[in-house]
Amino acid sequence: MLLVDTYNVLHHPLALRELPHDSGPAELAALIAAGRHRRSRALLVCDGMPRNLGPVAHRDAELRFHVEGSELLYAGPGLDADSLIERLIEAESAPRRLTVVSSDRRLQRAGRRRKARIMPSHDFLGVLLRDADSAKQRWRRPTFTTEVPLSPMAIRYWKDLFKIDEADLPPEATQPARPMPTKKPEPAAPAEPVVEHAKPISPEPIDPVILEALREWRGRLSMDDLDMTKWLGD
Repeated sequence: MLLVDTYNVLHHPLALRELPHDSGPAELAALIAAGRHRRSRALLVCDGMPRNLGPVAHRDAELRFHVEGSELLYAGPGLDADSLIERLIEAESAPRRLTVVSSDRRLQRAGRRRKARIMPSHDFLGVLLRDADSAKQRWRRPTFTTEVPLSPMAIRYWKDLFKIDEADLPPEATQPARPMPTKKPEPAAPAEPVVEHAKPISPEPIDPVILEALREWRGRLSMDDLDMTKWLGD
């Protein structure tokens, strides 16, 4: 089990530099859920009580929440997390399976006395941030989720991703999708007859001697003058 000194982690310089400025216990729980510790039981211990809790803030007892697979444990009004973490370490029946996450020397000493594993906040944050970066690079949306209309596999994917319960959906959303109208193929136009055109006959090149004569006697000699039928007759 991970026993996390929540505010010690969130107030670490690495967290203040890398996490959004308003990050709280819920955001830390989400980071844990996205990384290698997502299958571990994580108990995030916090000072006092949650903000803006209304009348419940006057309770004297501890307060527990379940967020992103982790358990948030508030020490109670006016009480600190360190004292509660020490009591939890002492009460743990299998302390060798316990990982105490904190850079507080008091809590590290308490964990070592019970042979628990100690993980400083800096190391814990480094693991969470590396896992988050790897998940962003590794994750790709499956291609079947972009098909229209959605296939049964795609519908299950989106329902699981957003944790959608069919009981919360309006009636029209649970009706089977209507098939997309198909456009009737237009009749093909009759094929036009193929007309084979005779290849144009390229003119024979003019004899260079005749071409030179035409240039020399421009205006006095034409191609008609070179028609031998005029000169030879039949």
